[in-house]
Parts: sequence; structure tokens; C-alpha cells
Amino acid sequence: MVPILPAPFLGRQRRSPVPHGSDPRIHGGRRSGEDLQESPRPRRIRKPQTAEAYVNQWGADILRLWVASQDYRGDIVVSEDRIAKIAESYRLIRNTLRFQLANLFDFDPNKHLVPDDQLTPLDRWILSELHRLEQAVTKAYDQYEFHLVYQRMVQFVSVELSALYHDVIKDRLYTLAPNAHPRRSSQTALYRLVQALCQLLSPILVFTTDEAWEYIPGERESSVHEILWQSYGLEVPEEEQMRWKTLLAIREQVLPELEKLRKAKIIGRSAEAAVHIRLPGSWWQSIGGDGAQEILRELLNVSHLTLAQATDGAKEPEVQAEKAPGSKCVRCWRWDPSVGQNTEHPSLCARCIQTLDELRITPS
Repeated sequence: MVPILPAPFLGRQRRSPVPHGSDPRIHGGRRSGEDLQESPRPRRIRKPQTAEAYVNQWGADILRLWVASQDYRGDIVVSEDRIAKIAESYRLIRNTLRFQLANLFDFDPNKHLVPDDQLTPLDRWILSELHRLEQAVTKAYDQYEFHLVYQRMVQFVSVELSALYHDVIKDRLYTLAPNAHPRRSSQTALYRLVQALCQLLSPILVFTTDEAWEYIPGERESSVHEILWQSYGLEVPEEEQMRWKTLLAIREQVLPELEKLRKAKIIGRSAEAAVHIRLPGSWWQSIGGDGAQEILRELLNVSHLTLAQATDGAKEPEVQAEKAPGSKCVRCWRWDPSVGQNTEHPSLCARCIQTLDELRITPS
């Protein structure tokens, strides 16, 4: 392993040969928030801090995450504000792990694990993104670029997971029957995601990942630090990657239209909207035609969506958003014309009534 030496070793290394033929890497000095040098021979230091003081205030894992976030090839700046921002990233990571573990409470990998070829398209997409993350993070670790590990992990957790995937699958997790295929498919993805996140973050968040590891269902090594490095992601064909690139591009076209409805106070949540999309021929073919309608509806988290191919030579998607028809289902919060049609369950939509019938549950 290539040693990473702190600044005090700099002068010594200049006067002596490299030990054991290794390639020592020297990081810069540490600076306070006021840019006061706190490396080997400081002339003046305001409010000196020790590692113990920082650990007592923030905890060891947050401090380790701050260290990993810094590019040690230059001067490292430390201040209360900077560590506080890192603490926000830590809480985001911790809450992500908690969400995933909480939604695996009834998941038994020996019974409920869904094979790769039977996963829903959305779950295959997030696992393909995980595969790309694993490759990037592993490469960054191999090159000792820990700040890139931090950047890629925080981006994945905040963008792909919290802002998109986790938000979309809540409907599956909370409203479908326990053994419904889409729900078990998403639980399979969460099961693989939480193992991967624990593994990828274990060199940095030593205690947090080890604690989370204990709550993952199924049998495994007692500690995340005992496992062999492995891949939990899914490598998908290029055609499938292009399909999802187009689907996400369509989503970016629709989101501004939904925001207009919010600003006009026509809707509050996206689930109150209905969206109508007309796609150019190339876009239509890329997503697989009307077979992608339910995928897009779920991806946009709207109650209704219609999808059609443009026949007038349009070059860009045409999007129309409006208030969804029907009434709000008190169980799933989707707007549907079927709400109120069932005299026994007047406040539920047909989908939720079917789910409750499967479970043989009578709403109070």
C-alpha cells in the first residue's frame, strides 16, 4: 500500500531516500477557516483544535468523512462551517441507509429475492446506476483519490436515490400487497443497494456502516469489514441504457410543466396531475413505444399519463399537464375516477380495493 504521509514528514523525505522503494504521497498543511496555516511551524493560530476536540463535538465518522472529502494534494481548510456541511452529507447517507433497512422489515432473501431478468425496469435502472458507481468508487480508492469517493457517493445518494428512486418506489412499498411482484422487486433492489453502500463507505464510515450491516436481513459475515469486495450492481445492455437516458430526458421535459401547475396552485403534489405526452418518432422508438407508458407514469409520480407518437414531424416532445380527473384515494393518494364508485369503500380507488381484497382487510 502506498503510504500517505502528513506534512511534518516532508522535510525528512527530502533528505532521505524513499523507504522500501515505495511512492509516498504528501498532503498539504491544514488551514483554519480564516486561512491561518496550521502545519508544522505555525506563526500564529487562533482557537487551536485537537483531533480529540473535533471527535468529541462531531463524532469519529463525521470527522473521517470530512478528511475523505478533502483533496490532500493541496492545503486543507478546516472550520466549523465546513465540518457542519459534511455533517449534513453524513445525515443524508445515514437516513438513506435507514430508509432502505426499514423497508426490508418483511424481506427474506431466501424467499423473496427476484432474479435479474424478472426485476422491473425501474429496479434494473437503479442497479445499473449502482454498477457504474461501484466502478467509479473502486477506481478512486485504487488511485487514493478519496475526495472523489466522497463526491460520487454523496451525488448518488442525493440525486439518484433520495430525489428519484426512493421517492418513486414509496407507492409500491406502502400501498401494494406484501408479495406483489413490483414490491418484492424493489425490495430486492434495496437489499442489494444497502449492502453495496455499506461496502463502498466502510473504509470511511467505519462505525456507521458496521452498525447498518447488522440489520440487513439474511445470513452473512458478522461485520462489513470481514467481507470480500464484490459487486452488487447490474450491468445492462447498451440498448437498455439508451432507453433510460431517453426516459429521463422526457422526465426533465415534464417537470417544468408540473411546476407551472404548482405555482398556479392548481396542484400541490405531482400525484394530483395528469400528463399527456406526444413524442417524435425517434424518441418513441427509443423508449419502446406505448409499452413505456406505465414506466413513465411511475417515474413522474403522476396519477394519469397518456403517451402517443407524434405524426406531424415534431422534433421535440410535446407535453401537456393538467389536474387529474376523479377524486383522491385516501389510501394511496392517487386521483382516480373510480374513487366513490364502490359503495362499500367509497373513499378508495379500484386498485386499493383490489389490494385490500387480496389481504382480506376491511377498512375502518
